[in-house]
Amino acid sequence: MNVVFLGKSTEEKKFLLLCLAKIMSCREKVALISKSPYITVDMTDTFEYCGIEIVRCRSHENPLSKVIEGACNFLDVDELVNVPENYTVVAVSEPARRILEGCAELTREYIWLRPSLSMILIFLNVMEYSRIDEKYLSMLWERYLPSFAKIERVYTIYFEYQNRSLMIESQFIDKLPLKRLSPGLKSALKAIIQDIFQLGKKEAGMLFRKAERV
Repeated sequence: MNVVFLGKSTEEKKFLLLCLAKIMSCREKVALISKSPYITVDMTDTFEYCGIEIVRCRSHENPLSKVIEGACNFLDVDELVNVPENYTVVAVSEPARRILEGCAELTREYIWLRPSLSMILIFLNVMEYSRIDEKYLSMLWERYLPSFAKIERVYTIYFEYQNRSLMIESQFIDKLPLKRLSPGLKSALKAIIQDIFQLGKKEAGMLFRKAERV
């Protein structure tokens, strides 16, 4: 299965995709394709990180040209790409206004390109006691999207210092310590994996526990 993750490639989004990729790498080969460097600016065109094959896509290249046959490909994109209909599309939005508006506008372009598109929306780094909560963010998104837009599911991941600390740490020690993530983020990751890959709750839980041990 191939999954396109829309939205600006922030460090927080990259960490989310790495966590999801590590979980799925316990089941099959996973390639993460991006024009934005992961881990270090000096990354080579292809390298392995925590069991994930990370593929650098140059600015003039189409990310689809880097898709690896027989692998589960995660495409981190912040531009319009004419993805095949069998690709799953996930929008990753953050509360910062410029990031939110950019993601919503990009999602609108995808929907107009493929009106039948059904997608998943993730609100990332939402502040728990802020007025800019899930309800408010959903209202803003409704203003950007056409009335026929099909958002199948919305997930909200709250900002937690514990996860932020692990994100920074993982960039220096070349490890993804999933076991030390907050309970809230663990639950969200398992639910998202279940949804995207149509897994049972038991199988998703087993994959997550395996990823924690690796």
